[in-house]
Amino acid sequence: MRKVIAAASSSAVVAGTAVTALLAGAGTGAAAPASLTLNYSCPFPLIGTQTLQIALSADIPATATVGQPVPAFDVKTVSTVPSTATQGLSLVGAATVEGSAAAASTVTAPQGTLPVTVPATIPPTPVPSSGSFQVTATGSAPSMTFTKAGTATITVGDIKLTLHPKKADGTDTGLGTFDSQCTQV
Repeated sequence: MRKVIAAASSSAVVAGTAVTALLAGAGTGAAAPASLTLNYSCPFPLIGTQTLQIALSADIPATATVGQPVPAFDVKTVSTVPSTATQGLSLVGAATVEGSAAAASTVTAPQGTLPVTVPATIPPTPVPSSGSFQVTATGSAPSMTFTKAGTATITVGDIKLTLHPKKADGTDTGLGTFDSQCTQV
């Protein structure tokens, strides 16, 4: 099931969801805060498939002017990593985890449907000795220009994580860098 959030326009990473926007023939744009929490099923080495809860937030342009670029906008995510993942990371001696994420998005507008990938950076994040923990990622949705007036819908689906757990001295764990293709559940 997909959720609908308030008015918005360009390519967004406010995930899993439909976000609608009004594309006007003239006028100025304004930002509308949007947030959403989604669950993803992600396969990991050693521990198998785990569920990650990801909270996404962005100030998405509420309107767009036909023929003028909608500016890129920042996106922030906070993922809750389950305790099983903490155990697996501890098992290989990981003191931190870092990497990147790429959210697959689709913008459907009167001019057509466009696939958009929204990249995000995961800075080095300490791995606790036990329990769940949170990982923050930040990125930007790209600028887009709409050519026809009407309503646009942004849908964000699956996310690809590229993770690099490291030991306390900054060297690789036995896992090295790995990818996890996460599907929305």
